[in-house]
Amino acid sequence: MEDSEDLNKFTLSSAQTIEETNHQVVDNLPSPGSIAVKLNGYNCEGLLCPGLLFNFISEEEAQELDFDVHPQDIWMPGICDDDIKISGIALASLSIGGVFETTSFLVTQKIGPLILGKPFMKDFSAVINYNEPEPPILKVSDPGGIKHLFPISQVERTSFQGIRSDFKDTSSEMTSAFIGF
Repeated sequence: MEDSEDLNKFTLSSAQTIEETNHQVVDNLPSPGSIAVKLNGYNCEGLLCPGLLFNFISEEEAQELDFDVHPQDIWMPGICDDDIKISGIALASLSIGGVFETTSFLVTQKIGPLILGKPFMKDFSAVINYNEPEPPILKVSDPGGIKHLFPISQVERTSFQGIRSDFKDTSSEMTSAFIGF
C-alpha cells in the first residue's frame, strides 16, 4: 500500500461484510450472558436473550448437533434492516443439570451463537435473578416444582465461529458443583 492511501477505507468481500454485520447484531443483543446446556446430548453454551420471541441456531450447528430440521423458506424482519432467512424449524432435547425439556429452534443461515429466547425461558419456567455486584443467576423449575440455580457467565465475544468458540468466560470462577453438571 502506498503511504497516501487511507487505511480506514477499504472494500470488504461479501463474506466479510456478512460476518461483520452478524457480529454487530449479536454483540448488540440484550443478554445477561450465557449458560452451559446440553443440546441433543452435546455440551454447548447458549446466549440468553429472554426478550427474543424465538430460539435460534445456525444451520451448521444444527447439523453438528444432530437436529432433525424440517425445511422452511421464511424471511423474518431482522435488526438493522437485515432480514433473517429461516431455513428450517427443529425440536431438540435441551437439559440444564438434571432438568430436561424439548424446545423448538428456528434454523438460520447466519453463523452465530446458539440463542435461547422466550421459548427456552417458558419451557424451563426460568427466571433471571440479578444480585449486583454478583453475576446474574438463572433459576429453573423442574416438573416437580423444585427450583435449581445456575450461574450465568458474563461473556466477552472473542470470535465469530459458532457456539462452541464464540464465548470467553469472564465471570468469577464458579465450582462445577454449583453448576450442577
